[in-house]
Amino acid sequence: MSSFAAPIRNFRPEIQALRALAVLLVVVYHLEPRILPGGYIGVDIFLVISGFLITSHLLREADRTGRIDLLSFYAGRVRRILPAALLVIVVVVAGTLLLLPSTLWESLGIQAVASALSVQNWVLAASSVDYLAAEEAPSALQHFWSLGVEEQFYLFWPLLVVAAFAGPLRRWRTSALWIGFSATALASLAYSAYLGFSGDPSGYFVTTTRVWELAAGGLLALVAAQRAQTGRRILEGIPAVLRNVLVLFALAALAGAAFTYSGDIVFPGVAALVPVLSTVLIIAAERTEGLLSLHPVVDSGPIQWVGAVSYSLYLWHWPLIVFAAQLTGGDPGPLESVGLLALSLLLAQLSFRYVENPVRRWPTLSRGAGRTVLAGAAAVGLVATLGFVPQQAQSALAEKQNKQAAELTSNPPPGFGAASLAQGMPAYLGENRQIVPTLSEASGDFPQLGDCVQKPQSTQAKECEFGNPSAKTTIALVGDSHATHWYQAVQALADANDWKLVTYLKDSCPFSKAQRTAEADGSISCSEANRETARRLAERGDIDVVLTANWAEPSYTSDAARGFAEAWSELEDAGIDVISLVDTPRPALKGYARDCLAENPENPQRCVTPRDKALPPGDVTGEAGKLEPRVQVLDLTDQFCTEETCPSLVGNVLVYRDKHHVSDTYMRTLAPDFINRIQPLIDRDLEG
Repeated sequence: MSSFAAPIRNFRPEIQALRALAVLLVVVYHLEPRILPGGYIGVDIFLVISGFLITSHLLREADRTGRIDLLSFYAGRVRRILPAALLVIVVVVAGTLLLLPSTLWESLGIQAVASALSVQNWVLAASSVDYLAAEEAPSALQHFWSLGVEEQFYLFWPLLVVAAFAGPLRRWRTSALWIGFSATALASLAYSAYLGFSGDPSGYFVTTTRVWELAAGGLLALVAAQRAQTGRRILEGIPAVLRNVLVLFALAALAGAAFTYSGDIVFPGVAALVPVLSTVLIIAAERTEGLLSLHPVVDSGPIQWVGAVSYSLYLWHWPLIVFAAQLTGGDPGPLESVGLLALSLLLAQLSFRYVENPVRRWPTLSRGAGRTVLAGAAAVGLVATLGFVPQQAQSALAEKQNKQAAELTSNPPPGFGAASLAQGMPAYLGENRQIVPTLSEASGDFPQLGDCVQKPQSTQAKECEFGNPSAKTTIALVGDSHATHWYQAVQALADANDWKLVTYLKDSCPFSKAQRTAEADGSISCSEANRETARRLAERGDIDVVLTANWAEPSYTSDAARGFAEAWSELEDAGIDVISLVDTPRPALKGYARDCLAENPENPQRCVTPRDKALPPGDVTGEAGKLEPRVQVLDLTDQFCTEETCPSLVGNVLVYRDKHHVSDTYMRTLAPDFINRIQPLIDRDLEG
């Protein structure tokens, strides 16, 4: 049985310097990701530090008193974490309502509630696997995900220490702690690696893939506590120069990861071992001195100050970046980045001096742990309730606009939507400024086909039938989400001719023999689904024509045009005619067209994209059509653009529901022209 009661320094300058390094990595990464593409590892450094310090505190208390006062522990977390965090949430909510377009209010409100309740990481995890939400604009509270991980860790980690110091385990508490900590760390690391290599993007955010990083700090604290009982340091016996070399090696590893890691790497998983183990090594080295020691840098005033305000700096820097990007319509340049960094540091100092420290030392909250926890719970509840304000404000605005939009849709004026093409694509018709769909609900203006549109990770494209089940002619719509957004026009075509429509739709999976790079990386599954779709199309025996379309910009592991041509040739050889639609243009805006229009309702020209910037960089469909001349290629770009520009608003109708998908409403208004253009091609195929 061991004792962990030996004194351990409460303040360690080297850990404060590590905090400074961690927060600066994150801030620079967010400001200038091209300079430091792997700066996100700063979060991993923070997690190891937190695991080490919290576990050290728990071990000392448990050994000194024989128990863990959980109420006092959580009171300490309340005083340390909540004041600055809740202040930032309140300021962001107020700033959003005052400065940002109404289209962002609801999502921000959801994230405000999630951030206050420390579950932001799970909200982001859910969004990351939702194809329709994956491209949502970043929230000013998105960075609260890491705080959620830490606070969820604080809920269960102390219980492991409590269990080791209670009941029958008390005699073998050291072994129990080693087993409990190690098992937790290994299980989390294994799950992190599994989720990462399976291509599940939620793995970046969920607590279960991050616990091992905090547990690594906890294991180091256990080693430190055992060594401290004999008055020895963790690396006692290793020459000072060698310890200094180990610290330099660990810093070099951190720098290497920060400069070479990117968003394409599987993370956290095995790759996170580099920042985690490097941080463990630096903490283990403790105070260095002598030749090659960095203690003059570590002890410097600026470094220690940044470390002291690192928590507030982390909280404030990201909202400033998001607000600046929204208000200016672009990412910050070098000078803007310097200005945002300076403003972040100023707010961090003010927050540290006037919020963090005063509340932490406030006598009223220091008199009783129960009082502190209750006050913290009340504050969290109040701020979480405040998070509903943006949602309610957006709902009230949407209710009024929906009524006006319904009136406009039920009695559309001449030139409504795509029908205004002949008039030169005016944004508005006459004096009516109502946009359809309403901007606050535009994200949901897509074909409601349920599981008839399969997710990227699915291994199949589900077969669904619409229209006349006994029709003599059957057409099929096949492809990815850019095929899906043609559904309303294709359905109108089938209805006009009393045809049957069969769909094989799967997000992120164009109908091609070429493998997408994303599939090679394991994040999507397309090849098996495409093979199954081709087989079903050929075996049904009733498919006369296949209409296909695809997003033109994904990368492929081989010749993309040849991959499409080979897939089409297989159908043509089976006696099924193919018509391929050239991909639709997309707005080259910083955010969404709906956000731009919400900010500029009286000046929609600010949301127009030059035609040359709106068109895909390479016409893969046209190239594939040359390789397989039996396929007819139809280019409908003139239904979205003039000779010079591609607007986001045409005849009071929003063209794009997000960054590149066409809204259902616009497709409905486009249907008559679509039918006129494609009908002769299909008739030619049917006659042939």
